[in-house]
Amino acid sequence: MPANPAAAVSPPLAAGAGGAIPTPPVGEPPLDLVHLARQTDGDAALQQELLALFDRQSRNLLALASDGSAERQRRADAAHQLKGSALSMGAGAVARAAASVETALAQGSAGPEAVEGALAALAAAVAAACSAVAKLRD
Repeated sequence: MPANPAAAVSPPLAAGAGGAIPTPPVGEPPLDLVHLARQTDGDAALQQELLALFDRQSRNLLALASDGSAERQRRADAAHQLKGSALSMGAGAVARAAASVETALAQGSAGPEAVEGALAALAAAVAAACSAVAKLRD
């Protein structure tokens, strides 16, 4: 954990009116370390534990959401779970991308191109967040 988590400040990541996830500020870090510190009451050991859990869980949930052989609702549920996990960790880009995947999968009318585009954005956001976690653990 960096000595100064304020270096990675971005606005709080609470769902806004109607459950909408706010759009990211320009240059938003993959993880809001100030948000994470608030969530853990500054407990560095707990932060490290949660970061490790998020790293594993986000990859597993991404794999499930991406599994074209699974039923759409199960995939949407995995995206929803990833969205919640990301919001609690301060991973805003992951939360927004997961919300897009959830919506695309839950709407039976969303075509494969929309789903694949949303999944590609989610994969990129998860990769950035997991890379940030790895740097914090080094």
